[in-house]
Amino acid sequence: MLRQSVAGLGEALAALGRYGADATEVRRSDALGAVVPWADNHHWIDAAAVPVGTAAPPTGEHLPHCLWTSSGPPPGRREEPDVAMPAMALDLTVTGTEADRNEAGAVGTAELGEIGALNDLAYQQQALGPLLAAIPPGAGHGHGIRDHSGRLVSAAVALDVGSDTSVQWVVTHPDHRRRGLSAQLLQVLLAQARERGQRTATLQSSPAGFSLYQRLGFRTVGTLRAYVT
Repeated sequence: MLRQSVAGLGEALAALGRYGADATEVRRSDALGAVVPWADNHHWIDAAAVPVGTAAPPTGEHLPHCLWTSSGPPPGRREEPDVAMPAMALDLTVTGTEADRNEAGAVGTAELGEIGALNDLAYQQQALGPLLAAIPPGAGHGHGIRDHSGRLVSAAVALDVGSDTSVQWVVTHPDHRRRGLSAQLLQVLLAQARERGQRTATLQSSPAGFSLYQRLGFRTVGTLRAYVT
């Protein structure tokens, strides 16, 4: 499942490069992701994932600022140990892992651009919104919860990569945290992935989200470390 988690991250990053303005997709045997020159200090945007079991490429042209890998350090790069991410996975074929708690229809759809804009607001950046907005409809499943005014306050994207669903760009507005919104949102996202016939779900966890993902049944299958130029 580590292989699936890393592949999901790579495909999410690659989508940013494939569709985003002034961005380039990186798709090679030893790296999958995007070069985004105007976000060249962003570990989760100008970045690529190194497939499991593959040696990381040496620093050179046409590679992004950050390489994520579960193996040894790439030549010519330095590690950013503070941003290492647990890779986590969930078996969707096991019934009862999570429940569809879409209470009163609270969880609905959300456009990817909206989700990117919410990420930018929550994490005080201005990079993800335009990149996600450029991804065409149908390339990912956007899920969201809105407040009484219709403003998006919690969201995530499900990207189907083969039989695995990669959970990406999970975010909650700072004013709406600690209310259980992310848990409710992800329960619905996972239930719908199962309905589509997906067999696993994977993600890469931040420190803030780790305990939530554990409660939902995800288990750690490896660690991704960031190596930057």
